[in-house]
Amino acid sequence: MVDVRPLIFANALFLMLLVTAGFAHISSQGPLSGAVIPSTDVSEASITNTANNESPTTPAVANTGIKESQTETASAEIKDSDIFADNTPTEANEADQSQNIVEAAPETEQAKQGNNSAVAAAITTNSVAAPQASEPAKAAAELAPVEVPPVAVVASPKPKAAPKPKPKPVATTGTLIIRSNIEGDMVLINGKPYGPTRLEVELPPGSYDIEVAKNGYSSWQSEVSVLRGKKQTLKAKLEHYTTVDYRNGEWINGITTGEGTYLADDGTQYQGAFVNGKFHGIGNITYPDGTEYRGEWFEGVMQGDGTLTTNQGDTFVGIFKDGEFNGEGTLTKANGDIYNGYWVNGSLNGQGSLTTKDGLLFVGGFSENQFHGDGSLTYPDGRHYEGSFSKGQFHGKGIEIYANGKKYAGQFMEGQYHGKGELMNPNGSKITGTFKFGRPFGKATLTTPEGEIFTARTTEPGVCYRLKSYRATQCPPMEGW
Repeated sequence: MVDVRPLIFANALFLMLLVTAGFAHISSQGPLSGAVIPSTDVSEASITNTANNESPTTPAVANTGIKESQTETASAEIKDSDIFADNTPTEANEADQSQNIVEAAPETEQAKQGNNSAVAAAITTNSVAAPQASEPAKAAAELAPVEVPPVAVVASPKPKAAPKPKPKPVATTGTLIIRSNIEGDMVLINGKPYGPTRLEVELPPGSYDIEVAKNGYSSWQSEVSVLRGKKQTLKAKLEHYTTVDYRNGEWINGITTGEGTYLADDGTQYQGAFVNGKFHGIGNITYPDGTEYRGEWFEGVMQGDGTLTTNQGDTFVGIFKDGEFNGEGTLTKANGDIYNGYWVNGSLNGQGSLTTKDGLLFVGGFSENQFHGDGSLTYPDGRHYEGSFSKGQFHGKGIEIYANGKKYAGQFMEGQYHGKGELMNPNGSKITGTFKFGRPFGKATLTTPEGEIFTARTTEPGVCYRLKSYRATQCPPMEGW
């Protein structure tokens, strides 16, 4: 049986030498001065190189040509990043690094002999397992940087944004629902039939006149404002007509609402609709003097569309309010004159027209049945005026043209030339200046048909002055001067 204790002792001694050499090298260059930590496995080539090296070696720092003092100073300034730098050797320089590590240990003659003995013992014991690293070697190995493989970062997909809710469409109309208490009726909106109830209709915003009617029933009317995006419901109540008969100052059977007749003691006759004893709805009336009215009524008064014919033969067709002409209408007089336009309380007020039986024509503004404002007037004889009116007369700026070609353009007052103007005669002569009550006044300029120009004054009758001359001369004959 072979005694392995010498081999164990030799291995232990070899490890102690390696550790001693390592600490000596670190102490000579400063702690962790950039030297590579030696591996615990020593290659055969490095051992052979150590055994064959005859000359004493110096630390690896000495090979760089830098003085020891400079090396110590530099080793003191090493940063943490240098200590933990990745110094893993490549395959190309692995042998050089092993040689430098062995050369860094200081040697003595005894150490050389011990090394040679240890190497020889290690060579002859190849079958023995490699010795475990000592605690200092383990600590040094732990200081070696560990390469951490890069971690692949997988970007998580961004969460999809929630779809935005679609905006509600903006309403452009309003909803109107119309109901009534009967069947077979008819709904009229602004006079246009829309069908029977129950009726639901979309209408643009605005004001509407609603009527629900049926033969034999009193009509139901209302005015409603339709709002955008809003819904409204109307409930119409129609009352069945009963025969109304008023005579001798009494309501027969006490019935005052419905369709019937009215015969007053003074001879007034009415045929139509009643509500609570008043003319209300559509009806015709004839007064004792012969005046007749056919149309709409409201609580006993003519109101709405109608036709009135007087006992004198005048006829008005249009809109009534409170028993008078109010709104658009046409009045045809018994003599043939026709007034057409906008009426207020029985008189023309606003834009309108007048055509008389003898051919006079006016188109323009009216006020209380008189020409007022801008307008044009054509007389039966061909004379024509266009300009401003006030209380039925020419007033303000205007142009009057006569049938023979005479023309005046300028200012008028109460139907006469008044103010600055120009009077042009048919023969080409003209008077330019200021007029007063239809005649030239003050200084004026006279132009003859031949084109000669004179200045004259009304204070010097018959005296004229040629243009750019101070010599007085006789004024030429001229109409209007």
